[in-house]
Amino acid sequence: MTETDELRRRLQRANRELRGEARSAAIEGLIEEIDEQSEPALLVSALQDLVSSYEFSADPTRLIVPFARALALYDAAPEDFGPAAVHRVYWQHKWVVYKLLDHPDVPLASIEEWLGQMRERYAEAGHSLHPVHEAEYWVARHIGDEDRAERAAAAVAATEPDRMSDCEACRCANAGQIAANAGEFERALDLWEPVLGGRLRCNHQPHGTLAESVLPLAALGRLDQARANHLRGYQLARGKDDMVEFVAEHLRFCAITGNEPRALEILAASTRAFDLGLSPDVRRSVLEAVQVLCDALLRRGMDDTEVPGPENRTWTAAALREHADADRRALCERYDARNGTDAQTRLSAERVEPPIQYPRVPLGLKTLPEAPTVVEAAPEPTGDDALAAALDAARTASAAFADDENDRWALVDRLATALGAELDAADEAEVLLSRIDGADGPASALDLSATARERFEAAGLHGRSLTNRAAVLMWRFSTDPEAVPEAAREVIADAAAMEDDPVHALRANALAHVALLAHCQVTGTEPDADLRKAVAAADDALAERPGERRHTHARFALANALAAFATEPEARTEALRRRFDLAVAGDHPLETVAAAVDHSSDLNGHGRYEEAVAAAETGLAALVPGVPPFPVAALHLSITECSLNLGDRAKAEAHGVQAAFHYDLAGEPGCAAVSRHLLAKAVLAEGRHAEAVAYGESALADLPSMPAEEHWRLVDARVVLAEALGALGEARAGVEHALEALRLMDDGQAHPSAICYAQTAHLAGTLLARLGERDEARLAYRRAETAWRELGALPAAANSVRAALWTDLADEEGRESATAGMTDLAEELRADWANGDYPERYRAECRIELVRTLMQHGSVLAPDTEATLPHRRRLAEEAHAVVLDGEPLPQFDAQVTSRIMACLQEAGEPDADWEAAGAAVLERLDPDTDAKLRQSIERQLERMRDAEK
Repeated sequence: MTETDELRRRLQRANRELRGEARSAAIEGLIEEIDEQSEPALLVSALQDLVSSYEFSADPTRLIVPFARALALYDAAPEDFGPAAVHRVYWQHKWVVYKLLDHPDVPLASIEEWLGQMRERYAEAGHSLHPVHEAEYWVARHIGDEDRAERAAAAVAATEPDRMSDCEACRCANAGQIAANAGEFERALDLWEPVLGGRLRCNHQPHGTLAESVLPLAALGRLDQARANHLRGYQLARGKDDMVEFVAEHLRFCAITGNEPRALEILAASTRAFDLGLSPDVRRSVLEAVQVLCDALLRRGMDDTEVPGPENRTWTAAALREHADADRRALCERYDARNGTDAQTRLSAERVEPPIQYPRVPLGLKTLPEAPTVVEAAPEPTGDDALAAALDAARTASAAFADDENDRWALVDRLATALGAELDAADEAEVLLSRIDGADGPASALDLSATARERFEAAGLHGRSLTNRAAVLMWRFSTDPEAVPEAAREVIADAAAMEDDPVHALRANALAHVALLAHCQVTGTEPDADLRKAVAAADDALAERPGERRHTHARFALANALAAFATEPEARTEALRRRFDLAVAGDHPLETVAAAVDHSSDLNGHGRYEEAVAAAETGLAALVPGVPPFPVAALHLSITECSLNLGDRAKAEAHGVQAAFHYDLAGEPGCAAVSRHLLAKAVLAEGRHAEAVAYGESALADLPSMPAEEHWRLVDARVVLAEALGALGEARAGVEHALEALRLMDDGQAHPSAICYAQTAHLAGTLLARLGERDEARLAYRRAETAWRELGALPAAANSVRAALWTDLADEEGRESATAGMTDLAEELRADWANGDYPERYRAECRIELVRTLMQHGSVLAPDTEATLPHRRRLAEEAHAVVLDGEPLPQFDAQVTSRIMACLQEAGEPDADWEAAGAAVLERLDPDTDAKLRQSIERQLERMRDAEK
């Protein structure tokens, strides 16, 4: 081998085996050695390889120097360039224009000169000018020449691409970006659809388009898609040096849309970017994203929040914001000085402070409460007329027992105080009650209520005074609980004597009975028969006036108190149902929400998922402003869990996101983690593995804070992560989660599913086998086999047994072991299939696994030889006999017959034999339901006939 051959081999190996900076460094060193050998063609190849390596690196502007050298060589000696090298000259030329543009120290005249050269060279070579027009668009946009950019964009759309144009995926991405830059978000998304939909892809797509699409989607209100594109896109781009710009866009999206904790997580995972030799343009993108995040934190008053940043240290949000802003502005000034415009300063300022007001986008990941906003309250009306109107509205609200009654009287209080106006006794009493603030404690509330009752009495409203006496009985539990029963009986007696105001008398009577039930609960005693009878009578009396809101509310209060004593499952379900029905029928929003939380949870626990969803949805429909986030979250969580059990993954996802969001607002990280665990399961079942990883990782962080009975979710979340990461090609990370889940179960952590251990062990084996760790994989498969056998599930164990046997095939000795193992497994399965004492379903599963085992046994045999062919044929015929002995198995019938046909042809049997086998299976396969299987057999017959000609 000559020295040149050795250099060529090393160059090929560098391109094949190395990545990132290691590849670039290796090629740089090789170019120095090649220079000494005077091998022009090899030098060209090395220079062009270095250009490609730089293009997909953190700082692609470095490609300018090696490309310029390669181009000079081409102009001087084109005969040293083969067809592939010539193609690369033109292909890489377009990269240079963009990299010159990215570097603020390159004069604008030089950029225009390279762009002009590109136009001339492409035209002379007969190539499409499509890439030239694209490059001109970005030059014009960069310098702020809108007319030129518009003309270039029109030329891009009007010019047919050719093989020198970017790939179709990148062209779609570019066309969408041009539309998005013009504010045409709907059109941009239409242009991006082939990439976002998965039809087109390349090294940088859909990664880039997913990042570019999230803010346009948010602006259009398509929040679910924005969330999905962020979760998927960030997972694809994170950790890749040539995709720092995409990661920065995801960070900026999170900061803009109210997801600061997620933005902080992304920044913490990306601090390496500060140490990379990023191109100036990409560096500015990072600075813009960091500044947007810091601004968002500052708006929340979180100036001193620790934020990871440059210099390998943490900064306060305020300090990092100042640092990022100064560096960003300096870069913009360099660009603008080069360009002779202020375009880059303006464009960067719009990225830091977008002119569009983006909505908050719930991601289902950690979030913070709504950022405080300063809203100038509309001036309240003043004067006597305003007070008169407020009094009229407040009295109407009281008469209707309206939900905003207190707010109405509070307005009256403010207006009267401002005017120094005196109120009549009844109105004064209502104002006093509106001043009660739970934060001031029961003593204050009792004092205000006592004064209010005096004013009610002075106004002659004895019924209103009586209902207040009844209502405050519950507050007296914190001051003098033993006095409550006697006080309640006094209210009951007074209510019975009140004949002129039945509305308030009946309500007071009911509330007094609620207090008596509460006293039983506090003292741990059951209500006696007399009390239960009195409660039922009170409820019956209220039921006679179904249109009176005071009475429907009192009925709910009675049902609510009684539910506490329903401890048997059926009785509790009925009590919660009645409480819920009364709240809904009475149109009491807050009570409906509270009742829906309990009723839905109870139904969920009994497996009545459809009913549970309906109850929770009723609760959500009753929401009114002011409902705290915890019950809202609980309703969404109930729907999430039930929908997942019902197989409605889309609904589970939609409500899971809301559940996590509202639990975060409520300061309940553990419950939010439960929501994210369910979200991970929902999206995993949809095959959306990147999103499953995001939710699973987030869930793991906070699940330990839940009570011990919920810790099984730690196992389950790791299983989800193992499966999702494995599907994404990250087997090492996946197997670590699988093995940790097994360790937790080995250490005693129970899981609701009896088969979780076996399934997880098999998954671990699959991932270990993918990593080439055969011994560890075999052990994992054997753990799975043991777990299945302990469950009495031989058919399930068969899959793990076969997988373990396949790992033995590293050598001929292993093949013999695998062959013996397949034989033993087939005998076991055949015995259980034939055993009439076993359930029919179990025997049917044994039959199917027996077919699989016989077929795989044939595949385990040594490669086709005269010695193994009869054995393979015999196994196929055995399998076919099993297939035909019982309920039809079309899929296996076709597969086994296909194997038999192949064996017959390989053995040189007459055509009629395999033709007959094919005809027989076609006769058995249904033309409609088995159409694809029939087509497969027919195609095989055609191939075999052609081979015999």
